[in-house]
Amino acid sequence: MKTIIIGLIAVLMLSVFSAMVLAEEATDNESQTVISPGLEETNQTVDQETTNEINDELNESVSIVDTTLARIDIWFTFNQEKKAEKELKLARLELIKAKIAALNNNTNAMEKALAAHDKIIAKIQERINAIDGKATKEGVQNSVSKLVGLERAIQVHEARIAKLNEILASANLTDEQIAKIQAKLDKAINNTAHLRDVEAAKIDKLSTRLMAIANMTEEEVNAKVQELKDAQNLSAIKALVSEIKSARAEKIQERLKERARESNKSEEESENETEVNLENETEQQQAEAEENETETE
Repeated sequence: MKTIIIGLIAVLMLSVFSAMVLAEEATDNESQTVISPGLEETNQTVDQETTNEINDELNESVSIVDTTLARIDIWFTFNQEKKAEKELKLARLELIKAKIAALNNNTNAMEKALAAHDKIIAKIQERINAIDGKATKEGVQNSVSKLVGLERAIQVHEARIAKLNEILASANLTDEQIAKIQAKLDKAINNTAHLRDVEAAKIDKLSTRLMAIANMTEEEVNAKVQELKDAQNLSAIKALVSEIKSARAEKIQERLKERARESNKSEEESENETEVNLENETEQQQAEAEENETETE
């Protein structure tokens, strides 16, 4: 009986696995048929959904169940590009955990969340390096299109990190705590930005491969790559992300200046209080001395 049950479970898992693979292959085939739209069909604006993602306030709660389900979903995904996209979403959950920890003045939990974030980013770099596609003109172009899609997702994620940085500046932490966390956050910022360098290097490699496979000139390949970027509105997305990051950086500077003013004010008040106490103490000592003199007389 146990053998039959195990056999049924194995068949079921195989069926699910096959269905997921077929679904991903179908999606890949669909993307191959639409990767070369004419430039006149592109629209260099940012859709509302992407705009909302870029303006993400990280206003959610995250539980162990949420991150566990996200990891299981990644594990059952077999396309490298889709894995990377889902891992960026998992990295977002870690940013939310870091935010919650900061607001609760829990620097240890925040450091732990940022460390988990860095591990995810390192994994995404591996995914990018693994995207090669089929050794055909269409296959290479499809891989470039996937990489462009990943750059869109990376840009969005950088805006999220900028938001966390803004929140950290406003958190009720000491200057020492902020400095400690800021070092970790700077590492997350640099690691995520490096993903774009890895992605660009991979596109250059695929461009060279496309020249050889399709017998295209460098100018023709560059034009094709730009066409694929335009098809996904990459320029508009990069511009909006840059604008949002600049606005958040300005808020950070304003908050840091405010913290400095508050700190200076507190120091001045403390000094004034010390002076008043000294004056009161001196006056009291003089009064006591005068009283002693009177008693002596």
